[in-house]
Amino acid sequence: MIAIHNNIQQMMPHCRLAYSLIKQIAIRGAQPALTQEFLKLQAEVAEAYNLDMLPQLPRVAGVRAMYKKLNYDPSRYRPASEALVRRVLQKKDFYYVNSAVDVNNYCSVKFLLPFGMYDQEKIAGDIVYQRSAEGIYINIAGKEVSTDGKPFLTDEMGVFGNPTSDSRRTAVTLTTKDVLTVIYADENVSDEELQSILDYSIQMITCYNGGVLKEKGIVSA
Repeated sequence: MIAIHNNIQQMMPHCRLAYSLIKQIAIRGAQPALTQEFLKLQAEVAEAYNLDMLPQLPRVAGVRAMYKKLNYDPSRYRPASEALVRRVLQKKDFYYVNSAVDVNNYCSVKFLLPFGMYDQEKIAGDIVYQRSAEGIYINIAGKEVSTDGKPFLTDEMGVFGNPTSDSRRTAVTLTTKDVLTVIYADENVSDEELQSILDYSIQMITCYNGGVLKEKGIVSA
């Protein structure tokens, strides 16, 4: 079960999360075919955008507005999607992780929305998207990050998912068998478009990792 807490609903009444649960996947290292597809997308992004225009793109501006409504500074805590695109535009080497995480990053760059991917077996109980109390967590990079007042997916063990920086606890690795993907959507994305983006991401995940779709949906505030 995934729910949106009142402390998110009050600040962002039209908040939505799209999710999919895919089981029995077989994650491998970076895949040449996916890497080539990603390189093609990066070339298209570099041709279509530049750093000056990036904040004015409707989708990027929409995600930034979503952050601001949650009192989450998008300049200090850059949305994962924007950070990835900026990396492309700055001509920095792109990091490849594995065949599942790379798909997630690909979709985030393609659709300019924050995507989160989590090892479902490491999640305990129901999931609530909420602004968290004071505390710290270890992010995927191994750094301690404050949770105070920031929007997080949480379970019985605490925070794990964030549209900027996820927790190391639920990171997807080569041993992961079941993945939960969450798309953090701004209110300017229609339900129809969000469903299309979700379906595309599911197709990409199963194309490069196999697996069986067990559940998908859109959760609204």
